[in-house]
Amino acid sequence: MKHAIILILIFIFGYEISAQDIDIYSLKKNSNFELPVIDQETSFEEFQLLNRTLRMQDMVIAAVVPGYVHFKVKEPTIGYSMLAARSVGYIGMYYVLSDNTFSLVNLINNKQPASSNTDAFNKQKRITYASLGLIFGSYLFDWIHGRERLEKKQELIRYKYSMKLNISYLESPNNGNIAFPAIGLRYSF
Repeated sequence: MKHAIILILIFIFGYEISAQDIDIYSLKKNSNFELPVIDQETSFEEFQLLNRTLRMQDMVIAAVVPGYVHFKVKEPTIGYSMLAARSVGYIGMYYVLSDNTFSLVNLINNKQPASSNTDAFNKQKRITYASLGLIFGSYLFDWIHGRERLEKKQELIRYKYSMKLNISYLESPNNGNIAFPAIGLRYSF
């Protein structure tokens, strides 16, 4: 247990010191210097959501910080739910490890010691499996569902403002040499 805590602390501080992003793909733009043309009605929250991406770095942070992806996507209710679920999983694992009746390896591999109580072993095994399921399940849900929600929100924002851009004014055709003012609307898909 002590080794796991030390490893996690080294990972967190090592990550902060290196300040490098983990990428498998190359970025095609530099968002720090590019000033995009945005609609005047775009809110700051919509602008933030359009500029957010989920990268490998975020995947690593989400493994350490429960609900990180949903907080980044601006869905704090689900983020706090992920925090609660993973906390319950950590509490269960703490209970199993602090009891010291059975080793974690024996519980996971379902190897009951010969001189142990079967009911106690089964209880510890169920708590271990449930806790591990909560920890890994909440992480996977946070990553997969959060990524899906971010993409959906970005699509809705792009759709909303692209529909506004497609409504434009048309010039009326000239009748001979006489030009007369007219306004028309065009709606395209």
